[in-house]
Amino acid sequence: MSRCMQESLRVGLASLALAATAAWGSDAAATDLVRAQRIRDDVLQLRFDDAQRLLAGADASDTAMELERGRMLYYETRYDEALGVLDRPDVAATDEGARLGALAKACARGTAGAVVVRDDAHQLIVRLQDDRDQVLVPMLARVVSAMRETLDRDLGITLPSPLRIELVRDHFSLAEMTGLPETSARTTGTVAIANWGRVTMISPRSMADGYPWMVTLAHELTHVALGMATIDRAPLWFQEGIAKFEETRWRSCDPWDDYPSSDSIAAVGYDLGLARDIEHLGPSVAMLPTPEDAMVAFAQVQSLVRYIHRDGGPRALADIIAEMREAPSGDDPRDAVERATGRGLDDWVAAWRGWLDSVPRDLPPEVGLGAPPPGHGQASRDARLGDLLLARGHDDAAVVVLGRARDQAPNDLRLRGMLAQGLMALGRNDDARAEVSPSGPPFFPDARALTLRGFFLAADGDVSGAAVSFDQALALAPWDRKVACEWLAPPAVPADPDRASLCRAARSWPID
Repeated sequence: MSRCMQESLRVGLASLALAATAAWGSDAAATDLVRAQRIRDDVLQLRFDDAQRLLAGADASDTAMELERGRMLYYETRYDEALGVLDRPDVAATDEGARLGALAKACARGTAGAVVVRDDAHQLIVRLQDDRDQVLVPMLARVVSAMRETLDRDLGITLPSPLRIELVRDHFSLAEMTGLPETSARTTGTVAIANWGRVTMISPRSMADGYPWMVTLAHELTHVALGMATIDRAPLWFQEGIAKFEETRWRSCDPWDDYPSSDSIAAVGYDLGLARDIEHLGPSVAMLPTPEDAMVAFAQVQSLVRYIHRDGGPRALADIIAEMREAPSGDDPRDAVERATGRGLDDWVAAWRGWLDSVPRDLPPEVGLGAPPPGHGQASRDARLGDLLLARGHDDAAVVVLGRARDQAPNDLRLRGMLAQGLMALGRNDDARAEVSPSGPPFFPDARALTLRGFFLAADGDVSGAAVSFDQALALAPWDRKVACEWLAPPAVPADPDRASLCRAARSWPID
């Protein structure tokens, strides 16, 4: 939840309190508003049993209490029931009731007929707009399980049990069910939102090349846990900085985890005037005007949070979270930073900005921050032509065109993977192997290239190396047939039962 949303909620509750006091002129009204505030805090921390106990026996005519009842039902993803409460005229007349009611209606519509999968072993409930995505649930569960351990270890915070994930088909559904403008989602490339105690995420099936869906899920799970741990009091810079900090710590490191460096992107962002004031990023990074703005903002907050972690000690972030949670309602989050670390936020930002001055600015040309990447246009055209030639079986011509594109963008693993496919079709397996073997900084990971790398490693008997490559590929594009089936020709399937099921599904319902 953004700071703007939190402020709106505080104003709404204050308005209800004034209205109640004016109407009844008694201490009972104030007591009920305190009770409503306690229920709200329980709901924000996903303590639904505690909230329900406080709601038991509540006067059904009390607007504030019914608003909180509707909020609780909405957080529990009981959308139709929530709508029944939030649509009541007096509740709907409040700003917060109207906002939650609109979201409940959109979610009820978006999940009508959806498939619900419960994984009790991992305390996970997944609702799927597309039932074919059921084969992804075991992989979602593994990320959730790893993140439970990681967040507890790093920050002393916990994910809810059960955890709820809504897997939707497209940007339209994501926008409708979260309240994020669809244009903002598409402009910044937003594919997931964590709010109201759950994660709403676009299925990787919706994109032919997929996207880093496992890292995205880990990022959003951090938001859910942090919202619980701070009663949604963390400011946007801290929310996003912590989520970026944690999104890859649940698994072994990949070469792409900090390439290019967020420190360098932040430094160049300041040099070019693209950076924003840390405390004034807007209501959401997803609502920034361009992908470039979002890239710099994410780099800023990730770099600052890592700096606090390094300079303030390994418990600094956990202590800040604890201070935010224990602070009285309405407390300035800046004060929590100072109480936890002994230094004010302004001092931290000044020290970090001074340190950034010494950070290398050597971003890879593919980033194109402030200017288009050199040769990008021609390389993209050649890549598209090469892809068409491969699809039509013109492998000789495809290899020529893709080789030219690879020379213009040598760090583009997707180009190298496409070229390797053409070379394999011509029987030039050694040349194909060379294209997908590690060689220099890999700017963009590519699922097919990584799968082909794993295929060659498996052929060489390097089982662990192959497994790493296959894992990296599945984390990007699980619905790609080559990726899901580890480049095996049908009817062969991977040995792992869950991956075998995914392979069969990818062959049965291809996306290309």
